[in-house]
This record gives sequence, structure tokens and C-alpha cells, in this order.
Amino acid sequence: MPKISKDRKREQIKIKLSGILTKSSGNPIFEGVTIVDVKLSPDSSQAIIFYSVFGPEKNTDKITSALNGASGFFQSKLSKTLNSRNTPKLSFVFDKGFDHANRIDQILAKIGTLKET
Repeated sequence: MPKISKDRKREQIKIKLSGILTKSSGNPIFEGVTIVDVKLSPDSSQAIIFYSVFGPEKNTDKITSALNGASGFFQSKLSKTLNSRNTPKLSFVFDKGFDHANRIDQILAKIGTLKET
């Protein structure tokens, strides 16, 4: 069986995990959670899953804790859909990039309105 490139495996994990999160988790705390990126360890035995949350203000610490608590469930579901021998151990981390981008947009908009007055 041919080896899957690391980039392709990262993308597969991202897509498959997104589907599992929306269709199979059944936990309302995960509503609005989007998988943003996946980082694999050099041996692909561990994956850090970066996520963001869209919607009203949510407690990201609570969501991160719930995601990491359910990582075994996600890993099990993922192993059934991936075409690889090993499924990496999953760790979830909140991606603050979108929050920072939104904050910068708000500041720039505020600066723009100050210049107009």
C-alpha cells in the first residue's frame, strides 16, 4: 500500500474530524466548533487539532476540556474512516487567530470612524 503524504494525512484528518464533530458527537457544547488546522508529530503518532468557535461568546476553556475529554471517541471514529494503519492521538487547542483578526478589524473600523469625524 502506498504511503500517504503528511500533508494529505493532515487534510484527511481535518475533513473527517469535521464531519465526525458535526454528525456524530451529539454534544451541544460543540455547536459552532470548526476545525481550523491539524499539526502532526514527525512520526504521525500525535495530532494537535486547532479549532475555532463561531457564534455567541462561548467558554473556550470549557469547550477545549470537553473536546480533549472526548478525544478517545473522536480517535475511535476517525480510525474507522482514515485509510491509514495508525490513528494519531488527538489533542485539541483553541486557535486564537480568528479572535485576534476580529479584534484588529474592530480597532481599524474604530480608527476609520474617528478619521471621518
